[in-house]
Amino acid sequence: MTIRFLDFATEADALRDLRMRVLYPGRSPERADYPGDAQAVHIGAFTDSGELSGCASLFHQEGDAIQLRGMGTSDAVRGTGAGLAIVRFVEGYAREQRATRLWCNARATAVGFYERCGWTKEGDEFDVA
Repeated sequence: MTIRFLDFATEADALRDLRMRVLYPGRSPERADYPGDAQAVHIGAFTDSGELSGCASLFHQEGDAIQLRGMGTSDAVRGTGAGLAIVRFVEGYAREQRATRLWCNARATAVGFYERCGWTKEGDEFDVA
């Protein structure tokens, strides 16, 4: 497994395809496009055969905060440590950027994963349409 930054100019289609498959199956393709994608920092997890199998996008915000969005892994690598490797890569990037806060809105089904990574839950649960 290799974790690296994605070049959005050349790898955006692969990122959108993975987002659709793992985060928005059966939904409108526009759902996989996030406002600010062109300016965001994108991270990919690649299998030894070079397949993009995990992703995360980081959006810098005011006050030196960074929001993690679009984090997901394909079924093929789920449970292999790929997600943890992405989170650790993201945390390293946030430290290098001297971020004062790294946060995400996690799906209820993913809260346990983030807690196992050492993240803490804040706020109340809510639904996103």
